[in-house]
Amino acid sequence: MTSALERLREMPEAFTFSGFCKLNGFSNEVAAVCLRRWKEKGLIEPAGDRARIYFNKLRSPEVDSTLRVAALLFEYPSAVLCGESVLHASGWITQIPAQLSVAVLSRPSYVSMHGFDIRGRPLSWLRKTHPLIDTSEQKRIFALRALPPALALADLYATAKGWHPDPDDLDIPQEEHHSVLAAFELLGLKPEAALPALLETN
Repeated sequence: MTSALERLREMPEAFTFSGFCKLNGFSNEVAAVCLRRWKEKGLIEPAGDRARIYFNKLRSPEVDSTLRVAALLFEYPSAVLCGESVLHASGWITQIPAQLSVAVLSRPSYVSMHGFDIRGRPLSWLRKTHPLIDTSEQKRIFALRALPPALALADLYATAKGWHPDPDDLDIPQEEHHSVLAAFELLGLKPEAALPALLETN
């Protein structure tokens, strides 16, 4: 009889619930019991609540960001880094976000992924922003496609009750002022409400 450790050694660093069932010939019920026991023993780590993606800690004791991003993109292929994560990575704010903010195509419900703040966006938003996203590898941030910082800032203000940067902590480069104005207009926002005060401080 194959032991748990032997089964885990045969599994990749990250695997899905359905892949686990298929590889081992388990029913959903048997697989769920087995995975729960492994989780309790610290042999595996779920990528998120209800994600049904698991990290094999026997193969990779420390789950690195590469594995987490791969799991995120498996669950949300449309994921784009956005918001305060882009602003901090670009040097526009000093405040360090607790999680990476990612925009994904809207769906009725969302699977949480550890280390990420998932923000649903409609297809119309993706169509507007996609042409402005540089998809080249060298322009990726944390291995993710990312909004340009001007668009990331405008997107934050598109959510009235969302987090907005403290003007005293926001450092918009002079050469980006026009891009910020254009980004606000692209998203159908009126920049005169927020931008004058923001731009006057830069």
